[in-house]
This record gives sequence, structure tokens and C-alpha cells, in this order.
Amino acid sequence: MLIFILLFITLFLAYTNGANDNFKGVATLYGSNTIGYKTAITIATVATFLGSICAIFLAQELIASFSGKGLVPQNIAGTANFLIATGLGAGCTVLLATYLGFPISTTHSLVGGLMGAGVMAVCMDVNFYRLGGAFFIPLLVSPFIAFALGALVYGLFTNIRKRLGMTKESCLCIGEQKYSALLESSEACYSVSEVQLLQSTLIIADKQECSELYTNKVWGIFIQKILDIAHIMSAVAVSFARGLNDTPKIAGLLVAVKSFGINYGMLAIAIGMAIGGLLNARRVAETMSKK
Repeated sequence: MLIFILLFITLFLAYTNGANDNFKGVATLYGSNTIGYKTAITIATVATFLGSICAIFLAQELIASFSGKGLVPQNIAGTANFLIATGLGAGCTVLLATYLGFPISTTHSLVGGLMGAGVMAVCMDVNFYRLGGAFFIPLLVSPFIAFALGALVYGLFTNIRKRLGMTKESCLCIGEQKYSALLESSEACYSVSEVQLLQSTLIIADKQECSELYTNKVWGIFIQKILDIAHIMSAVAVSFARGLNDTPKIAGLLVAVKSFGINYGMLAIAIGMAIGGLLNARRVAETMSKK
């Protein structure tokens, strides 16, 4: 009976995780009106699901960490009672936050659930050294690393854009460029004839300049379109990475289910996360994107 309860709670946590977390990777796409809500949540769901599937092959080591192994004594870690308490505490926290429209971290909630269940089970015998080294320090440091990398990338690309004189309205044009040449006529020393010479070129210019420089054989794409594509790809990468990282953490609750393969469990979690995101991500989406 406890095993079925644990399975249900694990899927419940996966559902709430999808509802609260799935949209975060694409929030800037929706907030900047690059794409609409339905398109954004579809991209987030597909990318997160693919990340979850890859986690089956690439992120197995995270499972043990989030089962309580090394955090509490071996006779407590991985037991159904301990994992039910952990999962239910984390799931209810994420559900409440989702209902209120607050974007929070499922990882933080799981760590809190592990610590709360551990303290109730063994009091002060919780391995606080491991709690700090394996959980608190990475959770504390990661935002600052992301901040530094984000600032570096933004500064680098902004500097390149300014050096090239590009704006959102600039166009990357490839085609047959026309230009005029003044030729001296053989019959009249000062008569001038204009001829059109063609050569294939690639330039960055605004739309009007491109139309003046090129014949009708031209292919062009606006810089804003390139930025939008890069924006979408970065959002896909974030969503994929989140699925890759979060799925094995939730799967740590299933180590007590010996009759149910952990890989099948991760697949079920991936499906639960996808459904949660599709059905209940709207409130967190509005907070992340608009507020």
C-alpha cells in the first residue's frame, strides 16, 4: 500500500513541477511578445520532455542524492515512509506556490522536504555537512554564476553589435549588387554613359539601402529575426537543461519501489511534468513574463 502512495506522490510532485517550472525557460519569449503563450508552452513542454528522456541515460547519479542517501542513516534513507514525507512536503509547497502564481524552485522544495523528514526521523543525526556541501552551496552559488555569465555574454554581443553598426532594423543581405560607373564615350569626349555591373556580395544594411544597392535577385533576413531565432534556441536550451536536471531529482523518491524500474519511473515523471505544464502553467507564466 505504501508503494502505491509513494508512486502517486511522486507523480503528484512531477505534475506540480511541470506546472511551476516548465514555463520558466520560455518566459522571456512570451514576455517580449516574440511568440504567444500557446506556442511558448508547447516549445517548453517538448524541450523539457526531451531533457527528461536524456536524463535516463545521463543523470543517474542525482537519483541517489535525492533519496536521502548520505543525508540520513542508511536504515532511513530510501524507505517508503521517509520518501513519502519528503515528496508530499515538496509537492504541497510547489502546488501552493503554483496556485498563487509564485515561481519557486522544486529543488529547494525537495531539499526542504528531505531536511524536514530527516530531522523528524533522526533529530540532529542529519548529516548537515553533506547538506551544506551537496545542496546548499550549489543552490546558493548557481545564481551568481548565471549572473556573471549572463552579463558577460550580453556585454560581448552588445559590443560586437555596436562595432558593426547593427540595429534591430538592419538586414543581412546576399545577392547581386548593382553600382554605376562613368565611362568616356568614344564619340564625345564629355558624354557619359551609365552601366550596371553585377557582383555577388554580403552586407549588413537597412532595408532602404539594400533595395538601392541590389537588383531584384536578393535574399535578406532582418537582424531582429536572427535575434528571435537565437532567443528561441536559448529558451529551448534552458527548458532542455531543466528537464535533464529536475527529472532524476524527483525520481529519487522512487528508489523504494523495487518492483518498478527507475527508468520507467523517470519516463512517467517526464509525462507528469509535461501534463502539469500544459494544464496549469498560466499563473506562473503571467508572473514570470509580465509581472
